Amino acid sequence: MKPVAALCLSSLVLLPAYSFAASGTVVCGAVHFIRAAGTELRNTVINLRNLDLVNPTTVLRITIRNTPGDVVHDSGPATHQDHPLNTDFATDLSPGLNITVVPPGASYYIGTNHIWPAGVIPPQDGVDRFLTGQAMSATVQFSKEGKADLFVVGAVSRTRERAAPGAERARDSSQCTKVKSGEDD
Repeated sequence: MKPVAALCLSSLVLLPAYSFAASGTVVCGAVHFIRAAGTELRNTVINLRNLDLVNPTTVLRITIRNTPGDVVHDSGPATHQDHPLNTDFATDLSPGLNITVVPPGASYYIGTNHIWPAGVIPPQDGVDRFLTGQAMSATVQFSKEGKADLFVVGAVSRTRERAAPGAERARDSSQCTKVKSGEDD
C-alpha cells in the first residue's frame, strides 16, 4: 500500500503549477455620463482578452461603483445576475454576445452603453445618479484553468454623438490594476 501511495503523491509533484484553476481581480477606471448639452455620451468599454490558446476564462463578476462608491452595476455568475449582452453583435439569430465565458484566444468587450442603453445611470431610491458617472471604478473578477496572467483586462473611454449613427469624437485608455490576492504571495 505504501508504494502505491508514494507513486500517487510523486505524480502530483510532476504536474505543472499552472494546470490548476486560477483566479484574479482587476480594477479599471470608468466613466458614463451625458455631456455637451445632451448631445454626447461619454462611456467606457471593458476589454476582456484571453491570451490562453487552450483554456477558456469565466468572467465571474463585473461590479461598477460610481464616484461616491455606490454599486451602480453588479452582474455575473457570482451574483446570480446575468451580464448584459454585447448588442454590437446582435443578429436575427441572437440578441447579442454573452461575455461570461471568453473562449481560448478570444477578445470580448462590454461597454457601459450595453449596461445602461438609455444613456444614463438609473436613479436609485428616487435619487438621480447620472452625475456620479464621471469617476467610476469597474472591478472584473475571473476564474480560469491555466495561468491567470494570460487573461488581460483593459478599458477604453470614448465620447460619441448620441444621435444616430453615433460618430466617435474622442477615445483614451483608462488605467487598469491587478488587485493582489493571497495567490500572489
